[in-house]
Amino acid sequence: MSGTDGIRDRAADWVVALHEAGEAERAELERRCQAWQAEDERHRRVFHEMRTLWDGLMPERPRRSRAGVLVVWLLIGLIAWQLPWTLWRGDAHTGTGERRVLVLDDGSRLTLDADSAVRLTLNADLRRVRLLRGRLFVKVAPDANRPFQVVTRDGTAEALGTEYSVALEGERTRVAVRESSVRVIPAARPAAARVLHAGEGTTLTRTRSDAPAALPPGRFDWLDGRLVFNDAPLKEVLARLSRHRPGWLLASPALPSDLRFTGVLPADDSERALAVLGDALPVRVRRITPYVVWVD
Repeated sequence: MSGTDGIRDRAADWVVALHEAGEAERAELERRCQAWQAEDERHRRVFHEMRTLWDGLMPERPRRSRAGVLVVWLLIGLIAWQLPWTLWRGDAHTGTGERRVLVLDDGSRLTLDADSAVRLTLNADLRRVRLLRGRLFVKVAPDANRPFQVVTRDGTAEALGTEYSVALEGERTRVAVRESSVRVIPAARPAAARVLHAGEGTTLTRTRSDAPAALPPGRFDWLDGRLVFNDAPLKEVLARLSRHRPGWLLASPALPSDLRFTGVLPADDSERALAVLGDALPVRVRRITPYVVWVD
């Protein structure tokens, strides 16, 4: 998910939560929403755009209307139609809950996670995969004459004969190396490049990359249909799970921020995964429609 998409999703969550809030909880939700808007001017702008559209479609503002959830997500869908979809889909892409393996012309194997897209450039001088959305894993075929690069908006992860993954997460890029090594190059500061070795990962922005750190267990879990979490915030768990199910999996902004989950969820059976979360944590999983699930 891009940074802008994440802000829209969060703004939509706030609109729905404030619409459905009872009097007892409204003041606290308003306070938290104002704090979120104050974090970034884009938060404030997108929230007010969402609320203006909401008010235009629901002038009477009926309370406790679950149909409101659908309205706000329809707004997101209408906004999304303005995106350049040919560019966004790229040369290869996956849908929700889909994984895809591509064998490139040079023999490299590229695995796309759910809801991902890439653009490919393979010529006599260079092998480049531009990650437009989501996450990929690549097993690079040797070719001393043609560098292999995975490029995102934040920079480049260049193979030094290796297996590694690259993921767009919020406003950063995460790189994780399973075998051999990778050179990570921030887009705006090429001189700040650093090398990662097997078992290491880093977070990359346009201006820097974090110091290499040992990978946590389960970094490559998605390759065989598992989602492994170790003391992960619930909203992070839901965000990862939402990539593997159709429709929308929405977390209430009123959820306690200290809810965390440790365990393994099946990426290919989201209903069972939701049942596990409902048993393991003090949350309710409500299916508002077959394609809209609300967790509070």
